[in-house]
Amino acid sequence: MSNYCGECTYLDLNTGDIYGKFYCERKWERHLATDTECNSFCRAYSRDKCTIQNAYRYSDDHSKGGCYLTTMLCNILGMPDNNIYLETMRSFRKNILQNDEKYKQLLVEYDIIGPKIAKAINNDPLKEKIAEKQFKLNIIPITNAIKNNNLEIAISMYKNMTNSLKDFYGLGGINITNLEIKEADIKESGHGIYKIKKITPKCVE
Repeated sequence: MSNYCGECTYLDLNTGDIYGKFYCERKWERHLATDTECNSFCRAYSRDKCTIQNAYRYSDDHSKGGCYLTTMLCNILGMPDNNIYLETMRSFRKNILQNDEKYKQLLVEYDIIGPKIAKAINNDPLKEKIAEKQFKLNIIPITNAIKNNNLEIAISMYKNMTNSLKDFYGLGGINITNLEIKEADIKESGHGIYKIKKITPKCVE
């Protein structure tokens, strides 16, 4: 019977990220708590069952989201998660978009539509060509606009990219409701996972 990373002493369960991954102090990389053990596995005997279950749930909940930008750049084009394009847009999201209510609808739309776009791209037999095209025509220019502090231009280009992908994959009929926008936590929005508010998970025996 396999063991899982959440049971390993090297996985720091205080380092969960938006993708449900935790930092492994042995391999210097991130893993889901639900990933199966590797040859460096060392059981954390002092870690209680409740903590492990909560880590599994955290990984399950967060890994179900879908950031289509990450899908294209990392999953398809093979770039590292900390590439300059994603890091630039993450900083833009955190420092600009999440601090202004006027961008909340944009962030919430990304959380609701983004996973559907990500899935569509990932299932597209021409996904490499699609990702490469979006990278050259949209992602690079958006990143450059952010770097040059042309923020509204960057937002406009991002909206055009999202709308073109929605239309291309037949997702144009999906509408975001005012209630979804109202209930969303702006500080948790824009990750490809729709979140109303942070909830500390309860231990389920």
